[in-house]
Formats: sequence, C-alpha cells, structure tokens
Amino acid sequence: MKGIVFVKFNEFIEELWGEEFWDEILDEADLSSEGAYTTVVTYDDQELFKLIGLVADRQNISEREAQFAFGKWVFKEFYSIAPSGAHDFEDVFEFLHAVQDFIHVEVKKLNPNALVPEFKFLSETSNKLSFHYISPRQLCFFCEGIVHGLAQQIGQAVNVFQSECEHEGGQRCVLVVEKV
Repeated sequence: MKGIVFVKFNEFIEELWGEEFWDEILDEADLSSEGAYTTVVTYDDQELFKLIGLVADRQNISEREAQFAFGKWVFKEFYSIAPSGAHDFEDVFEFLHAVQDFIHVEVKKLNPNALVPEFKFLSETSNKLSFHYISPRQLCFFCEGIVHGLAQQIGQAVNVFQSECEHEGGQRCVLVVEKV
C-alpha cells in the first residue's frame, strides 16, 4: 500500500487521539518499517491492518468502525490532491463512476503498479446505486467511510450499507448508496 495512506492514517490518529497515542501503537505494533512512512514508498498492507487492529482494541471499537472512521476522515485529504477534473462532480453517483472511469485511471498513469480497488456497477436509479467493491485488501468498511466523506464534501445526504459482505460470509462486497 502506498505510503500516502499510512501518512494520512498517522495524521488521522494524531488528530483524534494525539501524538502520544500514535507513538504507543507504533511501539506495540513492532513494524518492519518502524512507522517511518513517506508518501511515495510502498509498504506492506499488513502494517495498516495491524495498526487498525491496535486502534480498535485500545479505543474499544470494532475494526469495522475504525476503518469507516478513517475512510470518512481521509476523503477530504484525498479530494484535495485528486487529479484535475475530479472536482467537477456535484453528485455522489457521478463521482463514484468517475472514481472507476477517471480517477483510478489517472492514478494508474502516475503509478502503473498501484493496486486500486475496482467498482463494478450493478444497478442504478435516480436515488439508489449499488456496486461490487473489488479489492484483494478487502477494505470495504473503509470504502463505506470514503462514500460518506464524499457525500459530506459535496453536501449530499446518503445512507450507505452493504447488501453482501465477504467479512460476514457473503461471496462479495456490494455497497448500496441511497440518496436521502
């Protein structure tokens, strides 16, 4: 996983619980990187999962809640560095299509080895969109948070849930976004 995610996770943790808490979980995690992250280096995905697990344990929340909170928080950070044209969308559904058709394409141009999630759109009406979230990292709860962060950024109210989830015995992760 790219270092930008780890750098932003560090900022997220320090903003919510302070620098001392970040240092404590790094010490406990005993990571090969030692928590010295830079934005352009690729790090082992397991480091993020270990950090999320430690945050969940220490804050008495589920890993699902920790991933969701980070996703919601980090959207504004990613939005601020998104490629030119990514800010042209004023609708959650349009933006989600743009993630698949435009934003991830631009990311791959900059880094052909980037492992970005794929969205396979399943159905769409004027107020409801469902898509299959495909990623070997299985960060579907993080994705739910990202969608909430997106909606907050552009001022649209949404409900987001999963009609299927691999973490709960499903064959795949299907996110459903409803405008309210």
